[in-house]
Amino acid sequence: MIRYFLVLLIVIQPFVLLSQSTTQLQKDSLLLDTIRFEESVYKIKHNRTDSLKHFTHDSVLHPIKDPLNHIENVGFRFIVRELAVDYAPNQHQTDSVRNAVNTLLQYVGNDSIRNMVFYLKDYIEKRKTEEALREVKKQIELEKVLSYQPDLPVIDENESHETWKTQALDELYNYVEHDPVHQWIREISRDSVFLGVRNFMNDSVKFWINNGKQDYKRFWLKKNKRDSIGIWIQNTSDRSVRILVDDDVYQQSVQRSKVRGTRVLLEKKERADQYALAKLGKYKRYSQIWKVGATVGMAFNQGHVSDSWSRGGESSMATTSTLEAFANYKRGKHTWDNSLKVKYGLLKSGEDGFRKNEDRIEFNTKYGQKAVKNWYYSAQFNLKTQMVKGYSYPSDGPRVLKSNFFAPAYIIASVGMDYKPNKNFSVLLSPLSAKYTIVKDTAIIDQTAYGVDKDKKVKKEVGSYVNLSHKLKFWDDLELINKLTLYSNYSEKPKNVDIDWEVSLTMPINQYLLSKFSTHLISDDDTGSKVQFKENFSIGLSYRF
Repeated sequence: MIRYFLVLLIVIQPFVLLSQSTTQLQKDSLLLDTIRFEESVYKIKHNRTDSLKHFTHDSVLHPIKDPLNHIENVGFRFIVRELAVDYAPNQHQTDSVRNAVNTLLQYVGNDSIRNMVFYLKDYIEKRKTEEALREVKKQIELEKVLSYQPDLPVIDENESHETWKTQALDELYNYVEHDPVHQWIREISRDSVFLGVRNFMNDSVKFWINNGKQDYKRFWLKKNKRDSIGIWIQNTSDRSVRILVDDDVYQQSVQRSKVRGTRVLLEKKERADQYALAKLGKYKRYSQIWKVGATVGMAFNQGHVSDSWSRGGESSMATTSTLEAFANYKRGKHTWDNSLKVKYGLLKSGEDGFRKNEDRIEFNTKYGQKAVKNWYYSAQFNLKTQMVKGYSYPSDGPRVLKSNFFAPAYIIASVGMDYKPNKNFSVLLSPLSAKYTIVKDTAIIDQTAYGVDKDKKVKKEVGSYVNLSHKLKFWDDLELINKLTLYSNYSEKPKNVDIDWEVSLTMPINQYLLSKFSTHLISDDDTGSKVQFKENFSIGLSYRF
């Protein structure tokens, strides 16, 4: 009896299904196949022992597996089918939202291990699911804002459908976002090194090296002049990081480097399916014994006042050139610091010609041997003189020659202890030092103006000597330098201490422009009881080697 009932059901069912539209999506596990077959007999097996024949027809029902059968929630399965219809390619939707929804629907309907492996590979390389989640989330928030009407009831059927669609998108988003498989894929795709890069200003960028993309990260390196060098950090396919520097970058200083590359290997491949951390190899450390450098600068100042200027005044022009060089040696317990400073300036005011307003040569060399902690046994030699002739210009007569090269010249030789806690601070204490004041041309130049006796060219003194040098930096740009020397003569008025104090404040404008404010104070009984003071402010070009 049951067999006859099944035959009747099979014969009648195709005619019922043909009366429906073939384009309508069925919500059960049977799909209509309208392919025409040749006459034959089709067998539908009920068990292993018997079978049943039925008549040949143009349409045949094929039992198929439900692609959403792995979803236990029947309501959510219905939502997925409806979204597949609403976001089909022929619907009027934006490409980004439609592609995002279809990507998430593809994930929901994927229950095959093989497909999941391919999906995992595609996820690591392209991150389409993460982009789709962000796009759907943005669409949900947008539609919630557009449909927010608290005072009006929902009457329009289209509005009700749009509200339902927003809720359906929200359900889809929450399902994928909180799905354990998706969270697991998200975590294992980041099975890598989390690298952080930080510059001098504590700006940082962090990223996973193994993120599946050979993309670039933009980062800025700050220099001590507050300008920046742009670099690009790229992930590579061999688990390394490539660092590229922008072209056409002007650097403050150029030094020879023993290491040219900037490529760091983080992992090495042991086998086809296994990686291990790369071992650091031994490297030879190079110690820089000599440090040499020089700074060349030139400042220029000009002002013009016309004859018709009612407030009066004079036109002026001034220029100053400087050269500062150093050569420092350090190896083990021994240090040897050498410095040379040359400065020359001219001034023209009104109808007068150019006159010298700055002329200086100073050479200093100091040898030290470490004694204990920050103390060094030290010996120092210091020489100060000038380059060209210097004149005084009285108002009622011709100019008078006052100085020349080695007229005068000051030499101080001292031995003692030097305290150097760091490279920016030094105090030399010398209980035994010799000071020489030299005027080589006494026929033209009055040597008594510098404390030298009338019948001599050299004055010798023995006393104590203190030399202090301190450098202070503000914001890595502003630099304040203090240089103070104190000398006391044991044989003549030891309480009258000779003072030579220089203060200079350097303010860089950019890599080549520099502003500088400096003061110089001298108190020496040999040249008179009055305190000598000079102040200068300049803006000019500066280049450092």
